[in-house]
Amino acid sequence: MRRRSTLAALTAAALALPLFACGDDGAGTSDSASDSASDSESSESSESGATTGTTASTGDASETSTSETSTTTGGDEELVPEPGESRYALVGEEVLLSGENSEGAVLYEWFLDNGETIGPSAEPTAVVTYDSPGRRKPILTVYDEDNNKLSASVTISVTDPPVFKPRQSASLQWLEAGTRVAVVSPDSDELTLVSGDPESGFQVDGRLPTAAGPRALAALHGPAEGWIAVSAQEADALELLKPNDSGDMTEGHFTLALPRGARPLGVLAADDGVFVALQGTGQLAHVGFDGEGPPTLKATLPAIADARGLAALPDGRVAVTRWRSPAVYDDMEAAGHAEIAVVDPGGGALELIELQLDPQASSDTEIGGVPTYLEQLLVSPTGAVAAVPSMQSNIIEGAYRSGDPLVHDTTIRAVISQIDLSLDTPGVPGLERFDARRQLDNRGFAAAGVFSSRGDYLFVATRGSRSVERIDFLEDIQSGSIVGLGLAPQGLALSPDDRVLYVDAYMSRELVIYDTQAFSDPAEPLARLQIPSSEPLSPTLLRGKQLFNDSFDTRLSKDGYMACAHCHLEGDSDRIVWDFTDRGEGLRNTISMIGRAGMGDGPVHWSANFDEIQDFENDIRGPFGGLGLLTDEDWSAGTRSHPLGDPKAGLSEDLDALAAYVGSLATPFRSPYREQDGALTPAASNGKTLFESPALGCVDCHAGPRLTDSGFIDEDPLLHDVGTIGPASGQRLGEPLTGLDTPTLHGLWHSAPYLHDGSAPTLYDVLVSENPEAQHGDVGGLDDDALADLIEYLNSLDGESD
Repeated sequence: MRRRSTLAALTAAALALPLFACGDDGAGTSDSASDSASDSESSESSESGATTGTTASTGDASETSTSETSTTTGGDEELVPEPGESRYALVGEEVLLSGENSEGAVLYEWFLDNGETIGPSAEPTAVVTYDSPGRRKPILTVYDEDNNKLSASVTISVTDPPVFKPRQSASLQWLEAGTRVAVVSPDSDELTLVSGDPESGFQVDGRLPTAAGPRALAALHGPAEGWIAVSAQEADALELLKPNDSGDMTEGHFTLALPRGARPLGVLAADDGVFVALQGTGQLAHVGFDGEGPPTLKATLPAIADARGLAALPDGRVAVTRWRSPAVYDDMEAAGHAEIAVVDPGGGALELIELQLDPQASSDTEIGGVPTYLEQLLVSPTGAVAAVPSMQSNIIEGAYRSGDPLVHDTTIRAVISQIDLSLDTPGVPGLERFDARRQLDNRGFAAAGVFSSRGDYLFVATRGSRSVERIDFLEDIQSGSIVGLGLAPQGLALSPDDRVLYVDAYMSRELVIYDTQAFSDPAEPLARLQIPSSEPLSPTLLRGKQLFNDSFDTRLSKDGYMACAHCHLEGDSDRIVWDFTDRGEGLRNTISMIGRAGMGDGPVHWSANFDEIQDFENDIRGPFGGLGLLTDEDWSAGTRSHPLGDPKAGLSEDLDALAAYVGSLATPFRSPYREQDGALTPAASNGKTLFESPALGCVDCHAGPRLTDSGFIDEDPLLHDVGTIGPASGQRLGEPLTGLDTPTLHGLWHSAPYLHDGSAPTLYDVLVSENPEAQHGDVGGLDDDALADLIEYLNSLDGESD
């Protein structure tokens, strides 16, 4: 039923095109110098209406011969058609086509790719105007004195005028002041500056220290030009740095403390300072900064829950992506959509753009589901369309929900959604072009992207698959890949002339630099530069984190789809209720790994079906489709292939490293429901008293500093039936499910939906709507104020001892 073919189906068509950026040696290919120099020519010609002479710097710029390339005329002169160099033109602009450099020709005929034919005549030139974007391929046919004829084509890449300069939050940015890029290093708390060009080479200019957890940056403009804003997520702070000319020191530095638990991520330059997405509080912060005095927090505007990425829109408003998409679940069905908030920073007015759930059944090339993990919204330079790279999660299928068990290639897929921004409808800031949604075959998660300067190409980083994909927006096809470039690429930047592509290969700790003309597989990079000054993690933890984030290694995943991080990005939960019925379980709400220190809270999962983190070998070999990190001999020995069988620890260095990394996730996120100094609010203090009262019964199961009684008693897990088990709850390892493991309550504030099946959207629902028999806390005697105080306390739990 689907509207379009996917990446795999389109690859053959893409390769049939004369892609100079994929290494084609056609005579029409321009060299890099001419590409770089042509931008000014295009600008001048678009103003005068004269023919553009711009060559295509990242596009299909080879001429294509449509018959024999040459022949010998009666006068012993070789007949060679020469239609000129491929180039760019604007919609509505006159384009002069010339075959005057052809050899042996006496007559010229042009087929103009708009239905018009000119000639044959002695005139070698023709003028054409195209009224819509596209890769036009006019064909020149030349005739010699004996009426022999030969043909060749030229590519004219026709684009709408680039009327908008895109700005979006990213881990990697081109800095307008100078010829540098800057990239954050989250694990080493640094900002790395790199400069250079293909002729002279590239080098690290400097590494500047930042507050803890730098995640995104923005180059400021206006009075603060030359300054860089950095979101320091773990420090709940905004850093402002001004590098010196050499880039190895700061000339200026400010740190602005943000509300506790704000977890800032996206940053975006404003005319008078900076916008910051506060993921923990769902707000857009407006920070005033003039490059002189210290920054000030001017306003915090309501935005969207789980606020993540920021982008400037052509109308002056700010788009804020919701990182994980909301969904609702019942026993048989799941429904949801992705959300992007559009905020007017002047008046604070808020509107929403939705990306709909795809209802289709899975095939070998596409799946249904909802886009999630939205970080970047990428506005085209034409200002008319935006692209959203993300991951589509199949929440509508599974052995219980649809009768079709989820497997490695039907669970998740990388997806690129498109939003029409050209609408002129009040209250509708943009509308998804659902028919244009593109799934990428053999790719699990599209994490980041960047448009070319004319909006004709979109480059997309697929994180677990170690690749960058190029999408031709004019032809609506995939037009090349770079694979194996580095681990967990999560940020892209292009030089203004579209010649150089920079890739933040996060888990390889490298900035990998490519010439876009070499967009082929394999493509050799121009440079690989180390991002952190030194490796901040131990060798074991680094290796474990690399394995956790990778889907390219065939031991971990089949066909590049599944990685641990694709359900637990950054160790957190994807907030999705998966159908694991075919695994001998049931509907299961993904649990965050943050703050749990691996086995620190007792056995793993709602049914306590793992007693060591190394048991994830079962998922790797099962639903991931991987070959496994254990040897087949070790895997098959004794009862080791059973999750609760013989221990797997100590048998594989890589499996133990993976477990060590998961075990290192021991610190919960700070709760924004506490006071700035970390103390409980008065309401939460009242709620704590209620929570600890014997009458409610909360501490019967949620006791001790970890607020859980999870554990094994005589090798059997301690499970409780709190009235939430139903037909969709399935089994435990293929046996009857008698109860559920008690989860810790730390981190409740950011882990909705609740309960093992996600049936409680809010904590109120946990305590009231989904608790009719008072088996999950006897709150029937509480009035509304007391219940609100209890919920305030639960939202405050973040590992602190009160």
